[in-house]
Amino acid sequence: MQKNPIFSAWLIPLYLLIWGTSCDFAFAHPFHLCVGQMVWNQKAGAWEVSLRLHPQDLEAAMTADLFPDDPSKKVSAEDRNFPELVQTYLSQCFFIRRTPFAMSLEETMAVLTAERSSDSTTNQAREMTADRSILKWVGAEQEKGWLWIHLEMKPPETKKGEHKLWLVHRVLLEHVVRQENTLSINPAVSPKFALQFKKGEDVREMTAPK
Repeated sequence: MQKNPIFSAWLIPLYLLIWGTSCDFAFAHPFHLCVGQMVWNQKAGAWEVSLRLHPQDLEAAMTADLFPDDPSKKVSAEDRNFPELVQTYLSQCFFIRRTPFAMSLEETMAVLTAERSSDSTTNQAREMTADRSILKWVGAEQEKGWLWIHLEMKPPETKKGEHKLWLVHRVLLEHVVRQENTLSINPAVSPKFALQFKKGEDVREMTAPK
């Protein structure tokens, strides 16, 4: 598979920073990092997303989340239905959430916690679709022991002054010790910025820091 065109020069310094911590980082796997980027595609009205993860970490997290009551199940990146399973897993832990503009971070986290613990009915699920982004699988590729996953993320509609957008990125955070996630965001119409996530800090407002 050819490399996704959204890979750009900004990744080079990031690679050097990560690889500089260990000359054999990709193979020794001493750190647990998910590095990625989101680029706004104005024509498509969607974010082009690429995430780089360690495949074994992802497989273990997906197995635990998708098949918690079936120890015989084990997810593998080689499975034919892996794209479908990845999309299901990421839809639960990597998404944009719309809230009323006045809602604070603490209130948003409380709402997200309640949503996770409740059994959604069909009507509730339909309402959630309007408030959450929708993921679409694009492709994947292997690179020196890492797995790149490419997605399209359609954000929920918003009205200026009425809604606020939050990015939830808890990928691997609940299953991998000392996992940290870093995401570079390119809105196209404003300067790029980066967000960092770790356990207990997995929700960030989707605006550039002032």
